[in-house]
Amino acid sequence: MKKTLAVFFILILFLCLSACSYHPPEGWTKKHHTYEEVLAFAKSIDPNATVTEEYTDTLDEYEWEYREWDAIINGVECHVSSVSDWVWNDGVAAGEFIKVYYRIDTDYDYTVMKNIVSEKYPEWKCRDTIRSKYHHNTNTISVDLIMPEIRMLDDNELEQVWQMAREINEEYEKFAIERKGGFCVPSPGKYWNQGEDKYIVKKDSFAKITDFSEDGKKAFLKEYMEDWALLESDLPVS
Repeated sequence: MKKTLAVFFILILFLCLSACSYHPPEGWTKKHHTYEEVLAFAKSIDPNATVTEEYTDTLDEYEWEYREWDAIINGVECHVSSVSDWVWNDGVAAGEFIKVYYRIDTDYDYTVMKNIVSEKYPEWKCRDTIRSKYHHNTNTISVDLIMPEIRMLDDNELEQVWQMAREINEEYEKFAIERKGGFCVPSPGKYWNQGEDKYIVKKDSFAKITDFSEDGKKAFLKEYMEDWALLESDLPVS
């Protein structure tokens, strides 16, 4: 009986996989991109861009693959890359199975932002991982406010942080190609603890500035205040 059930479930799984279809975005490939393809990508941004023929392969802690070529785009020393990413299935059991494809990307925007904050704004720092450079799940470059101790900022300090983030963002946008800046201000955060099946509060989270309109400012301040109010809630703190 058990053997029959196992065969049945294997057959069902086989039929589901056979019925799956995948529709990766245009330009995504099943294998790493070639030098000619990444060179054409770089030149689509800057006709005078240069890309070296040698590349470096990297596998990060989450087993995402990166093939990087040194490049100069708009006068900025950066990289173009063939980066692994997921595509979910359509058809039967849609969204249940994935395949790995490769997309072309560049860390040009990341490098521009990193150069700005490292040269002029020591209070801020770009997240220094290869995953942060290519942003699998977001089109935002995260820039963290560095604080010697995590504490709630007063109104004057928050205004200074807002003004500085806006100043950095204005300078960044003069050179950016595509990605937005996201400025992360330390605060508590609410997270789901899968193991304990309940929400908890983590102290090492943040409120993020991405919208520099007046409405964006109000939304950030509201989020920041609500984050710190979590410490007064009944939720456990870790």
